[in-house]
Formats: sequence, structure tokens, C-alpha cells
Amino acid sequence: MSISGILLSIFISFFISYITTVWVIRQAKKSGLVGKDVNKPDKPEIPLMGGISIIAGFIAGSFSLLLTDVRSERVIPSVILSSLLIAFLGLLDDIFNVRQSVRAFLPIFASVPLIVYSVGHSVISIPFLGPVNFGILYYVIIIPFALTITSNAFNMLEGLNGLGVGMGIIMLSALAYIGLTHGGSSYQAGLVALSAIFSLVAFLLFNKYPAKIFPGNVGTYFIGALIGAIGIAGFMYTALAILYIPYVVEFMLKLRTKFKGVSFGKVDSSGRLYWDEKPHSLTHIVMKMGRFKEYQVVIILWGVEAIFAIIAVILQSVTIVI
Repeated sequence: MSISGILLSIFISFFISYITTVWVIRQAKKSGLVGKDVNKPDKPEIPLMGGISIIAGFIAGSFSLLLTDVRSERVIPSVILSSLLIAFLGLLDDIFNVRQSVRAFLPIFASVPLIVYSVGHSVISIPFLGPVNFGILYYVIIIPFALTITSNAFNMLEGLNGLGVGMGIIMLSALAYIGLTHGGSSYQAGLVALSAIFSLVAFLLFNKYPAKIFPGNVGTYFIGALIGAIGIAGFMYTALAILYIPYVVEFMLKLRTKFKGVSFGKVDSSGRLYWDEKPHSLTHIVMKMGRFKEYQVVIILWGVEAIFAIIAVILQSVTIVI
């Protein structure tokens, strides 16, 4: 694909996400779609549903890829359809507070586009083992399981300004690098990841500390599904497994609370966060290391994810199967 086509996709993703975020902030305030920022001493009300902006930017950028690179005609639709189906789940959760059972199993149905796309390819290259052909199990178990885990787990580690969006940028950057340095399906998935990154970057300008808008469940579910779908479409399972290690830890911490735990902290008079109970989240583990400003907790967790991203790039690069 030409450099101009890639740059056009990046620009469109960023621009559409940016202007849509401005619009959503205005409309959410008018409609009363706001939530309290509990990590601030004065608990300001912040517009919700910002994930709509991320989705708009990503879809616009992805469509431009379709117009300039016909080789992406199978990768992009499968990623978009699976991600949008799960984003719809997030939207329902924002509005109706959907039951946990529905949130857990809808991604199984959302994996159908990726299953159709992957027909004819059931091999995963596993570190230290090499290529393994899973046959029919690849379609009926591995793909649905991978998409379910990536979408649900990503939604668990959220609650601080810019945390989830920044983590998504780091994870997608690793997938983009892996994909763009390889060929075939991995390369096409890498292009899609690049478009997603700049949609998130535009949104992060408004979601970073102090946040002017929250992504909402529609945003966090979409980002998690997008990461999973891109990794599946590019056959980058090793990278997905490494990138999600912090989320495995988060899952175990939340499991101890029967998934009733929170990720936000308690605020002292100086606006620093702390946690004086058993940790419910990785955010609490950081807060127990000392009293930090909210953005400092976020930067520390970004740094942790960046380390796993580097490991993911190294391991995936020697195991990838096209």
C-alpha cells in the first residue's frame, strides 16, 4: 500500500475522532449524559459516551483503507463487524446496565465475522513449540474465546483519566509494528491497527487528565474488542497473550471481590490518590506504593504495559505464521 494511502487513513481517523469528540461533549452535556469523576476532590460531572467518537474515527479511517488497498477487503470488514457488535453491547450496558451473563457471552456471537474470515487457516505458532494446527477447534473455541477475553478483560481496568485509552494505544502500537513488519494478513491487520491508534490519540487529547469526556462502556468494550479482532485477524495470538498479562492480574484481583471491586481510588485533601484496603485493582497496587496524583498512577501503568508490549513484539516476531 502507498505511503499516501496510509497517511490519508491516519489523518481521517484522527480528524473524524477529534471533531466527533467535540460534538459528543457538547451533546452529552445538553442531554445530561454525565458521570462524576470520583478521583477528583470536587467530583466534577464529565460527559459520557465518548466511545462513539473513537468508533467514528476508526470506521472513517478504515473505509479510506478499503478505497486505497483492495487487499484489505476481508480483514477490515471482519474487524469492523466484530468490534461494532461488541461496542453495541457496551452501549446497551451504558444505558440499561446489562446483566453480567449477557456481557460475557455476546462476544461469542460477535466472533462470527472473524471466524468466516479465518476459514482455511487454523494454525497458531506457539513459542518453543512451533506451528500447531488446531483444526475445527480454532473456529469453535479459540476465536470466540479470544474475542470474549480481550473485550471483557479490557473493560475491567478503567476508572482513571486516560488509563484505558492510553493502554489501548500502547497495545495497538505493538500489534501495528508486528503487522507492518510482516506480510500477508498480518500486514493488513497492522494497517487497521494504525488507523485505530490515531483515532484513540485524538480522543486521548480530551480524555487525559483532567478529563473532559469519558469513553463509557461503549468505548472500553470497543477498544478491547478492536485489539482482540486485530490480533485474531493478523494471527498474532502470542502478542495478544503477552499484552493481556496485566489484565489477567486485574481479573484475579476483581475475582476476589466477585467482580464488585472498583479501580478508582480515595482522594486526600491535596488531590492525591490512596487506597487503604485490600487491592481491588492494579491501580490500587500502585496507590499502595505511595500517594500519587491521578495522572502519575496512569503513567506508571502505561509504563508497565509498555514493557509487556516490547516483550510481545519480540516473541511474536519469531513465532508469527502468515
